[in-house]
Amino acid sequence: MNLLALGASLLAPRALPQATDSPAALAKQSSVTFVGTVSQVAATSLASVPKSAQTIVVRVDSVLKKPAAVSLKKGDTVTVEVKDPAAFQEGTQATFYTEGWIFGSGVAVKELGHAAPPSPSSAGTPGPVETPEKTVVQSPSEISDKDLQRQIAKADYVVTGRITDVHVWAVPKSAAPRYRTSEHSASWHEAVLQVQSVLKGPKLKRNKIVLRFPQSRDVAWVSAPKFEPGQQGVFILQKEDVSGAPTSSTAAKADVYTCLRPGDYLPMTEETRARSLLRK
Repeated sequence: MNLLALGASLLAPRALPQATDSPAALAKQSSVTFVGTVSQVAATSLASVPKSAQTIVVRVDSVLKKPAAVSLKKGDTVTVEVKDPAAFQEGTQATFYTEGWIFGSGVAVKELGHAAPPSPSSAGTPGPVETPEKTVVQSPSEISDKDLQRQIAKADYVVTGRITDVHVWAVPKSAAPRYRTSEHSASWHEAVLQVQSVLKGPKLKRNKIVLRFPQSRDVAWVSAPKFEPGQQGVFILQKEDVSGAPTSSTAAKADVYTCLRPGDYLPMTEETRARSLLRK
């Protein structure tokens, strides 16, 4: 069973103590944010998490934010270690701002803070995580201009484009000794990226790039962007030097690039920001 560290955060709608941070600050700090309803108190939904007065079980009503590698959807149950058990009772609904704790056969998180659940009519309330762009990375606003500019400066290519195909990487014999299957294996996949424009880097001979990425949900790879056909965005790429084979498994034997860090993939809405940072 793969265990991933993350953290948790909750809030109930009635008679709750005031959170020390604003919802905006908590939303920025948390890695997993969801609206849920408490189904059990002083209980746990995971055998690996000891039951205590501070653990509660929450049914997920909607997911607002999560890493791409974390499997969490409406109807799932989550164990939350809360700061103040007196703030929660069965039936309490809240928006949970959390950090991950344990992932494997289920999800356990630790509370950072909490807030009343968003009203369906509230303007500007983030919706459930559904599309590939939203699930691949955390909000681009959480990546500072300074950090993003640093990543762009180190990149071999910065391009905009669309993923047209994703397939399992056929590991060549030359890389086999390095690529041993284990619970921490990357499960490398290759994506074909149809390039629309090159923002940084030499002119491409073709308008396609092979992008290798880890599909694994293990803690070692949880933060790396994952890709699906049809996905569009800004890709901050470096020459592949991780998997042990720098050329693709296709007949063309094209050079391969990676996109491994949070922020190395941005949705198309961030193209203007990326272009601005390139000019600085």
